Amino acid sequence: MLQSNTKKTLAPVMTCIVMICIAIAICLATLAWIHGLPTSIMYTEELSLTSLQWGPNHTYIDITLFNNGTRSLKLSSVTINSRPVTVVYIFGSSQINTKGSAIVRVSNTFVSGENYHLGFETTKGNRFVYKANAELLS
Repeated sequence: MLQSNTKKTLAPVMTCIVMICIAIAICLATLAWIHGLPTSIMYTEELSLTSLQWGPNHTYIDITLFNNGTRSLKLSSVTINSRPVTVVYIFGSSQINTKGSAIVRVSNTFVSGENYHLGFETTKGNRFVYKANAELLS
């Protein structure tokens, strides 16, 4: 008689332990999934050059930039043909909010008819390069 009672009490205890292990595993999987949702991959920086306006005799260029990304960005440097240049913000600042824009003026001696690579680097290390052609003066 002693053996049959032991078998009867062991089955409910094992079932309970298995159920608790399954519940803990489901909770841990749910927590891992929830904490993995807002990753940095979801946040992007995207900078578009929307317009260029050349100054008289190509002494400067006004560049309109638009932030298409999912978070604000901050420009850390601007380059012309891979050389750093100093910029003046005509509109906005180096911090460009989401769906916001800024106009930067780059003073340089641009040669009419030449191609230039305009580079914009953010504080996150993303680099956006655009090609511009200095319009021929008539």
